[in-house]
Amino acid sequence: MTKWIFSLMTALTLVVVTACGENNADNSAEEAAAEASANENSSEASNEDNGEADGREDWPDTFIFGLLPTEDQAELAKRFDPMVEYLEEYLEMDVEIYNATNYTALIEAMANGHLHASTFGPFSYLVANQRANGEAFAIPVNDEGGTLDDIFYYAQMITLEEHGIDSLKDIEGNSLAYADPASTSGHLFPKAMLINEIGLTLDNVDEFPSDVVFSGSHEASLYSVLNGDVHTAGVCSTCIERVFDRVEDHENFDQLKVFHESEPIPGGPYVIQGDLPDSFKETVTQAFLEMDQDEKGAEFLEVNGYLGGYFEIDHDTYNVVQETADALGMSPEELLE
Repeated sequence: MTKWIFSLMTALTLVVVTACGENNADNSAEEAAAEASANENSSEASNEDNGEADGREDWPDTFIFGLLPTEDQAELAKRFDPMVEYLEEYLEMDVEIYNATNYTALIEAMANGHLHASTFGPFSYLVANQRANGEAFAIPVNDEGGTLDDIFYYAQMITLEEHGIDSLKDIEGNSLAYADPASTSGHLFPKAMLINEIGLTLDNVDEFPSDVVFSGSHEASLYSVLNGDVHTAGVCSTCIERVFDRVEDHENFDQLKVFHESEPIPGGPYVIQGDLPDSFKETVTQAFLEMDQDEKGAEFLEVNGYLGGYFEIDHDTYNVVQETADALGMSPEELLE
């Protein structure tokens, strides 16, 4: 009997020991799984802190936006301060303004990765697209409640009724004024119209009129026509509209007429460097498109006269500008002169 009881106690002891071992193994497995989960959560939190969880890992640390200083830099910075504040909050990053002396400097900075986005003119954008992989993404509209059509303006050919000029062909043998050699609508587009629409060439386009002069500005060209100094002139549609109130008392104002108009010309675009991450480019675009919905953004739009906010555009918007450059046989260097 004693031996039987001893054997039974031994067997029970083995069962208990075995059960304890299994429980310890189960507990170890659970602890290992919990530790792995904690490590994973810690890693995810770390990644989120680094911007990886939301696809920001390749974003720049600071968004650098370029401006051509068309006025005193202090005044320019004051006008763009609300935009900087708005973008910093929207993008959740620092935003810096990069002031350049000319478009060439902006393009080189973008090509070298020192500049992420900037404003450009229609022709300088073509060079930024070619040299720095710049992509047009947005454009401001001046009129409140405006549409995408409001981003366009026109090169117009003007004259006085008394000269009997009704078409581009009638310019032959008459004097012609351009605004400035680098003017898009006051020189380049009017000259391209003569080449494309009546079959002139770069070699003879300046010989078609009896005389070609550069007035220095759109307003000066308008006065040259009104005063009878030249028979016709190429001018910017919006530029002339802005000075009508100053010239409507001129004795020849009632004779003034537009006898030819170019295809719509897009205004200068906002351009972003194309090699940046798609998620970053898309977010920047949305920031500009939604700017009118924010207090600081709306302040910037009002101060700068962009009452219609921003509209999204792309490279195709500037096909007409490229066609004009091609017609004039202009190289990238000449486009910037």
